[in-house]
Amino acid sequence: MILMSFLSSFMWILLPFTPYDELLVTFVMTLSSFGLCFADVMADSLLVEVARDESDQNRGIIQSWSWMLRFTGGLLASGFGALAYDKLGSTQVFLINSMVPVCIAVLAVYIPDEHTVIKTDWKETSGKLMTAVKNPNIYCPALFLFLICVMPSYGSAMTFFYERELGFTPAEFGALDVLGFIVQIIGTFIYKKWLRKVSFPKIFGWALFISFVLEQTLLILVLHLNREMGIPDYVFAFTERIVITLAGQFITMPMVVLGARVCPVGIEGTLYALLMSITNLGGVVSSEWGSMLTTMFGITSTNFTNLWKLMLLCNTFDLIPLGCLRLLRGITGEMPI
Repeated sequence: MILMSFLSSFMWILLPFTPYDELLVTFVMTLSSFGLCFADVMADSLLVEVARDESDQNRGIIQSWSWMLRFTGGLLASGFGALAYDKLGSTQVFLINSMVPVCIAVLAVYIPDEHTVIKTDWKETSGKLMTAVKNPNIYCPALFLFLICVMPSYGSAMTFFYERELGFTPAEFGALDVLGFIVQIIGTFIYKKWLRKVSFPKIFGWALFISFVLEQTLLILVLHLNREMGIPDYVFAFTERIVITLAGQFITMPMVVLGARVCPVGIEGTLYALLMSITNLGGVVSSEWGSMLTTMFGITSTNFTNLWKLMLLCNTFDLIPLGCLRLLRGITGEMPI
């Protein structure tokens, strides 16, 4: 963690002085992301090991605190990042940002690390991983999580709609981002306080259904029906961001808790990283799939005539995970051995 944090820090220091070349800049940013992602996976592995010892009564507390802190960091970054850029410029912001991985390296020194003389055989670990993947109690939840993430999205089209059609300013976009992080923190706290003990099929079922219903209300904004109701565009978008983000958080939190709970002893970090990679892959496919559909409907940065049709189609696809809740049948809060 220390070495990879310093790698990321060094890349951030290099970035403002890197010659303007797409390949070179991409290489530097890739190494910076690689360092942080490496440290992040190790941190997730430590969290999963700790979560393994949670009782059923305390299930999800570790993950809840972790994600509340993640969103708090995002909130601080979205709030101060734009201010710092305006006041200091890009070079100073990059250099300041290089100190964040250094803080991670310093904190890593104080993480308890038990010394062991037992050598790990990668063949044995790989065998355990393959055995775990073949277990229905693991590959069924993994498939369900992938289905949630892989459904097509229209987020990029909505961003252009907000900017070009509704005329939202950078300050208004920034306010929406800040609001999103605040609502995510609130949603995580609500999950931690009252929803941790709800069964996975029940909480996923209700969260997916409520999210599906709320997504339809965005059609009011796209078709400008809110103006006929006397509701300004930004007020409606502001309200929508609150309720949709809150509902989405009740999907995200069970996902990370479920991912941690299904990891067997001995390969917690490896399997959890694999599960999260599957969800990330689903997010990439979702974005590409959504872009393809956006092109098929003839939607551009200036033409949003068929945006409502794209939204209806994507929202319909979101019903697929709702019909696959049986994949979670038999999944309990107990960690598999």
